[in-house]
This record gives sequence, C-alpha cells and structure tokens, in this order.
Amino acid sequence: MSTENSKDFMELLQEELDSRINEIESPGYEHVPSLTKGDYVGMISAAIVCVVIIVIGIV
Repeated sequence: MSTENSKDFMELLQEELDSRINEIESPGYEHVPSLTKGDYVGMISAAIVCVVIIVIGIV
C-alpha cells in the first residue's frame, strides 16, 4: 500500500513540476528582479541583530 501511495505522490509531483516548468518557459512569464545592494544590506543587518539577540540571551 505504501508503494502505491509513493507512486501516486511521484506522479503528482511530476505533473506539478511539468506545469511549473511550462509556466516558467512561457513567453508571458515575468521574472523576479535581481537582488540589489539594499537587499543584501538588509539581510546582513537582520542576521547581525539576530546574533546579538542570541548572544544577549546566552549571557
């Protein structure tokens, strides 16, 4: 029974992957813009704040 469920899952997964690939390859697909310098600064700032909060919590 678990083999049938696994097979069904794999078939569903393959169908979903195929539909997403077709969507991405379609001419009307709008690609996500690249990350900017501000995005990287925001990510690094958030990481530093998280590390500081963790260190304060340990001490």
